[in-house]
Amino acid sequence: MPNLLLRLCAIVALALVGFVALSCGNSGNGKNLSSAQVQAISQELFTALGSALNAGLTPPGSAIAPSHSLATAVQHDPRLVQSDCTISDNGESCNIVITYEGNCPDGGTIAVDGDLAFTLDNSGNGSDNSALTVTPAACVVSDVTFSGNPSVTVATGFSMQSFALAYPITFSETGGITYGPNPSGSCTLNVNATVSSPTSCSVTGTICGRSVSGTC
Repeated sequence: MPNLLLRLCAIVALALVGFVALSCGNSGNGKNLSSAQVQAISQELFTALGSALNAGLTPPGSAIAPSHSLATAVQHDPRLVQSDCTISDNGESCNIVITYEGNCPDGGTIAVDGDLAFTLDNSGNGSDNSALTVTPAACVVSDVTFSGNPSVTVATGFSMQSFALAYPITFSETGGITYGPNPSGSCTLNVNATVSSPTSCSVTGTICGRSVSGTC
């Protein structure tokens, strides 16, 4: 049976990268955060995911260069993390533990924890059920400092049929943050994305009271 780890991680990367390109609408006041600040916060949350995948899929001491790109992070030889997958007569089941903490651009840290979990049978049919928790701590971007309240969760959902991706892929970003010092407050994030093809992705939802919609 073909090794499916690289295939599935690449699918996750495809849609998560889309979140970085979110555009903010004009409705709502963003809880006094500017559109640029809201975009910077969202981008930092998903940039951290790229770093976390790179760290999680690269064993210590390997020759693979560090990268903050999700697309680059998942291009590693899947045999490097084969120990996280169980192959049986019925197919393959993987549960890759992700634990990461990195620095934010202008100060503070951001951590990512969770699992990449998926299964496939010998016919290449299966599903993903993954969730990663992103926890910023005094993370500074675009002149605003934000922390998890208590954290942000990114959940993924897609299926495979005959070793091929079955669209749509769905993603959700939910949770809360606090921010300051001027303006200061707390807010929630609730963003849904649907990837309907390799070149089509739509986004709806809110980030800190500011509506987001369009393509990703």
